[in-house]
Amino acid sequence: ERSCKFLKENGAGYGLSGATPSELDDAGREMLLELYNSDPAASASGPPRVAPPDTLCVGRLEIDMNDKESPKACENFRALCTGEKGLGKESKKPLHFKGSRFHRIQTGFVAQGGDFTRGDGSGGESIYGKKFNDDKEGLKLKHTRAGVISMANSGKNSNSSQFFVTLQATPQCDGKHVVVGYVRETCLAVVEKMAACATPSGAPTQVVAVADCGTM
Repeated sequence: ERSCKFLKENGAGYGLSGATPSELDDAGREMLLELYNSDPAASASGPPRVAPPDTLCVGRLEIDMNDKESPKACENFRALCTGEKGLGKESKKPLHFKGSRFHRIQTGFVAQGGDFTRGDGSGGESIYGKKFNDDKEGLKLKHTRAGVISMANSGKNSNSSQFFVTLQATPQCDGKHVVVGYVRETCLAVVEKMAACATPSGAPTQVVAVADCGTM
């Protein structure tokens, strides 16, 4: 987290491009480490992590979808699982969850992913365009347990491709996020493994990514 902040604030001036240190090549990470250690304010806050964290293979999430209550959100989620819509109109990137990371895994809250355009929570694109409106009935569904899949948003009617998986009951999300579906009971052990990578700040301790996805 410290090295990400330092890279964001200082990287451009030294020709370092990348949202996170793990996206830099070996020479770039070496330069970042040297710059970080030579900065008194940065180095005083503790050592940086510039190498990619270990990848965690957690298994497969099988999801029962709420097509009736959340038809628009569910169709968006389904198509992003298959990648059938091709490239996004705005991002020009594949409309596909495959290869995307869970950029935020927050202790006692959620694991958030689906940002396949930027990978840091600031991007994303739906199959309908950048944003789409809430399914009103889907907003009425509750976040009563771990394994609820809901659309992440930045406010009313601002759904894109980002979604989250609850790590426990999160009633604070009720009425604010469209519930897309529920992880099957047989797959909740995977959610527990994801939760083991959580931190209070939300920065995952390991890379948790969608290796592949589709429909059954």
